[in-house]
Amino acid sequence: MRQHIKYLLLSLPMLISVSVLAQEDKLVRAQQLLRNKETEAAIKAIDSVIVHPQTRLDFISWTTRAYIYFDFYKRSGEKALLNSRLRDTIVSSLLASNKLKPDSHYLVQNKNLLSNLSVNYFNLSKKLLEDSVNEQRSLIAYNRFKELNRVVNPNVDLSSYDIAYNVALGSIFSDRFIKDNSDIKSQEIAKVALLKVLEVQPENPTANINMGLMFYNHAVFLSKSLDYGADFSQIDIVQENMVKLAKQSEQFILKVYSNDNKNTKAIQALFYIYRMLNEIPKSDDFKKKGELLGLKFSDQENEK
Repeated sequence: MRQHIKYLLLSLPMLISVSVLAQEDKLVRAQQLLRNKETEAAIKAIDSVIVHPQTRLDFISWTTRAYIYFDFYKRSGEKALLNSRLRDTIVSSLLASNKLKPDSHYLVQNKNLLSNLSVNYFNLSKKLLEDSVNEQRSLIAYNRFKELNRVVNPNVDLSSYDIAYNVALGSIFSDRFIKDNSDIKSQEIAKVALLKVLEVQPENPTANINMGLMFYNHAVFLSKSLDYGADFSQIDIVQENMVKLAKQSEQFILKVYSNDNKNTKAIQALFYIYRMLNEIPKSDDFKKKGELLGLKFSDQENEK
């Protein structure tokens, strides 16, 4: 028995080494299957490699797994989904590889794939803004875009992306409010987004125009909602609120016009704002400026 145990112990290192070689062969096979576009077979092979005690601590295994799953992900249709099991697997594999201190070559590969996925999230955030009435899903995608960018480069400056995203968010929801002034939720979402832009870029033309148009159209809504035959006290209150809103609108639109006196949106808006405020000389002035630029004003002949 003692002699039998001796031979068993001597044989153990050989068995372990064969096991390691088998797993390394499986890793090479997984890479070859990926090159041959046999992705499903590659997934089975690599998933065995990353759970084996001898190869799960190898960064090459995890990076290879990320690229295999990415190849499947590209053809799966999951790029259009906010929550994707495949995308999550790719990200977790790359993060696992990074924790294992990859060499410079594999570190670059990891960063490239993380950057690719972050762009996917940014594009998805814009698509969700356009297609969904729930901005929260879009915001989740945008925040994931930022998280992945900071993994690639912890010191990255994403302020330009913040501005672009909030301009898009504010523009879409201000349009919704202008079309339906009872949609107070859209108004609040638009205000918050546009004010974030103006905090960083006070002269941003799109943010100022959209803020101004929201205030002006709110004033128009108040005018149209006034009941026929309303008493004078009610009319006075509505007119007072209309003037306040028109003045707020004027502040934002004038910023745009002062920086670009040929901005047709600003000129057109100021014509209607001053007409609402009954400041006829200013209204006529912007009417002339607009006509020189080819603008036409609705009902302007009837207003004379």
